[in-house]
Amino acid sequence: MPIRDLSLSLDGEWVAIASDELEVKVVNTKDMERVLYLREQSRPVKHVSFDVSGTMVAVSCTDGMVYMYSLSEEEPRMVKRIDGLIKMVEGDAEASARVGWHPDGRALAAATATKGACTED
Repeated sequence: MPIRDLSLSLDGEWVAIASDELEVKVVNTKDMERVLYLREQSRPVKHVSFDVSGTMVAVSCTDGMVYMYSLSEEEPRMVKRIDGLIKMVEGDAEASARVGWHPDGRALAAATATKGACTED
């Protein structure tokens, strides 16, 4: 499947890989055999983005959902699903559904489905 997006954690330890598959792979850059899987999405993923701490990943899905994952434990855990923040997009579309993190990691922002901007704590 084609890779749609990559995101490197700020410390360079992990890279999150989005593709047309239903899971996101988070690979350790020093030991490529260490792979975490984010699997709660029901449709392919368009974008991935790490927060500044490298312990949270926002996954923008083609179904218009943003899935928030915590990587602070051994197994990744979905902590929140945000419906309606982003618009539905096809994986190969030029439109962006990327989530941007505030520098302190407490909030995120995205272009909304109505072409506005929205933040989420």
